[in-house]
Amino acid sequence: MNKIRRGLAASVIAALGVLGLAGSPAQAATVITAQLSISPNPPPGPGVFNVKVFVKVPMSQEDAEGYLGNGARIEVRFMGDDPGTDSVILGPVTFVRSSTGLSVGPEGIRLHFLSQEAGGSFLNEDDSWGNRVDEVYVNARFVDATGATIRTNSNLATGLF
Repeated sequence: MNKIRRGLAASVIAALGVLGLAGSPAQAATVITAQLSISPNPPPGPGVFNVKVFVKVPMSQEDAEGYLGNGARIEVRFMGDDPGTDSVILGPVTFVRSSTGLSVGPEGIRLHFLSQEAGGSFLNEDDSWGNRVDEVYVNARFVDATGATIRTNSNLATGLF
């Protein structure tokens, strides 16, 4: 009888290991958030704008490492907000595991992109007599190794860029 109990116990332990009950199952990425900030650079840098993009894809740290290790990426497109159609004014800018600003933590995948752009650069998306105010937002996409994609748009940044 003891032999049967030991055999049964070994079978249960092996089954738990095979089924993965010892760890949590991988979770598909389903949410992405993005924020955009464009602000004038303080002197001595007049005419220069600080551009900050923050993207977050919440998941466990283990899943985040797995996604990026298998080729997932974040793509960022700067968009001009215009009546009728929104045009891509820069991008896609692609961030992979080794990219500066892309990191993994307990809350998932994070992208902190910082740039300084001269006035009149790609941010100057409305340069007409009727409308000189620029309206810019970011379209952020998380693309996994299979091509599955989730996307979001950031807040709208307005100004004379």
